[in-house]
Amino acid sequence: MTQGASGPASIGVVAYEMEGAPTGVGRYLEELLTALRCTPRARGWRLKLFFKGDPFEHPLWTGAEAGGCACEALFDRRADAHPVLWEQVRLPRVLRGRPVDLLFSPGYSLPRGTSHPSLVTIHDVSFEVLPRDFSFRERWRRRLLARRAARSATRVLTDTGRTATELQKRYGVPEERIAVVPLGVSDRFEQARESVSRGDAGRSERLSGLGVRRPYLLVLGSILGRRRLDLVLAALSRLLSGSARDRSAGTAEPFADDLQLVIAGSNQLPRPDDLDRMIRSSGCADRVIRLGYVEDGVLPDLYAGAVGTIYVSEYEGYGLPPLESLAAGVPALVADAPALLELWPDYPLRCDRLNVDAVTDGFRRLLFDAAARESAASEGPVRVRSLTWARAAERFAIEVETAWRTARRQGS
Repeated sequence: MTQGASGPASIGVVAYEMEGAPTGVGRYLEELLTALRCTPRARGWRLKLFFKGDPFEHPLWTGAEAGGCACEALFDRRADAHPVLWEQVRLPRVLRGRPVDLLFSPGYSLPRGTSHPSLVTIHDVSFEVLPRDFSFRERWRRRLLARRAARSATRVLTDTGRTATELQKRYGVPEERIAVVPLGVSDRFEQARESVSRGDAGRSERLSGLGVRRPYLLVLGSILGRRRLDLVLAALSRLLSGSARDRSAGTAEPFADDLQLVIAGSNQLPRPDDLDRMIRSSGCADRVIRLGYVEDGVLPDLYAGAVGTIYVSEYEGYGLPPLESLAAGVPALVADAPALLELWPDYPLRCDRLNVDAVTDGFRRLLFDAAARESAASEGPVRVRSLTWARAAERFAIEVETAWRTARRQGS
């Protein structure tokens, strides 16, 4: 089944993260594979996508080939299986009946006992750095599986140089086995920015369908403790209280009276009820709109309609939402977003500290500092334009070839 020294003929992909309502890893995999289908370097490869659940349609395997690899979807029809048990126990059996030349996992772990040449993407080590964000069982499961995958994979892919360094220090992965493959930003977000300049009349209607009206600030991404929604709510409450005082003095800033906070993302707090309590006790609950998980197609409109976005996290492996926001021409207030800080070290809307005073000051700059807003809105799309999924797919294809050559040398 092998193609030769340059690369494998068939690549198995652990693809269950794309099922249901995909979030970070699922979105990453979908974008990467979509771009890979148009990558000449991958021409002739056949990707076998292994899903645990029932069949569903997707352009990846129902559309025409586009000059790169072909995708074949393989469904195990075990929708109720626990993802970890399915990957670690069931998938190795499936692979024995559906042989592949190389295996790729996009999300931190590899199936147990695999002897295939392999690549794994480890996006971050948040479960090591901030263990409080995870239950005891989840924390140790992630640690054990990520450590094992990092040490056994032929190639380990990461999103940023910082995560690469952490993998070397924490898991002893040799530098020469790690490759940094930055993520891409879909051109849908820049298209949304351009549609704003053309006066897209349908955006307000689409947002209204979600129960969202302008003006609003946007917090987008899975809700995790490290993303400090508690500070966001406290800062918003303080900002609004100050606005009320300014209004009585006749010095209120424009649109502060109507400002809302839209929270879009699945609730992944260890104790989900904490989110409701946090909002109720914030003092600004009447300004908060909770959308929960939103479909990928809604995101460009959500970004483009916002006054600004907020991403004040204690730790991230990459930080894609602020990049998508900037691509849409919308300023983002950030704390830890490594990809943005590597791309734009002097980014003007950054919180260097995470406390209520600093985040409140960040809100004021995000909303009312005209120079900082103009810099982010005009320069952001230009800087982000270099981050494309086509580039990510090309670099991924190079890593596939490297893993293949490495495995052949080791087997000779």
